[in-house]
Amino acid sequence: MDWSYIQGFLFEMGKFVFVSNFVLLIIAVAFERKVSSVVISFIVLALSSGIMSAATPMLYEISSQPGIMYKLVWYGGFAFIDCVSLYLLFKLHELLRQNVSLVAVVLGCALLIFTLLQSLRFIDRFVFNTEVFAELYRNAIPALNIILVPMLIFFWLREGRSKQPLSQEVTQ
Repeated sequence: MDWSYIQGFLFEMGKFVFVSNFVLLIIAVAFERKVSSVVISFIVLALSSGIMSAATPMLYEISSQPGIMYKLVWYGGFAFIDCVSLYLLFKLHELLRQNVSLVAVVLGCALLIFTLLQSLRFIDRFVFNTEVFAELYRNAIPALNIILVPMLIFFWLREGRSKQPLSQEVTQ
């Protein structure tokens, strides 16, 4: 495969992820009809993926320069967006006085995994100069992006059936 083809595919995948997350947000707003943990989660997800999709070409251009600091922009940029998204996810729950749903917990775990993957790959590649995490990084991020929406829908439907917030499920 040609590298420019791979780059094009990554950029297109980012757009697809954003569109699917945005459609999921619209569906959630239509069904929930009020501010809920699910709606907050999907707002953060759509916002996060939109920012990442928009930032990818710029981050790629910067990171193509020689030097470790330019490479840090790629990995650190995405890790920073994921960390801010994770903070925003739970801060909005607190500000809007919403119980944290299972959907929010799953999304929070996904954001944490994304951050961990970005950090591990940077350390692996530029600190230890190994390729131990290369395959994991290359495959795990697209795989998680692909399965995240169906997984969130599954937990949303599961939660909708029970109509119990996570805090009540844990105490039972």
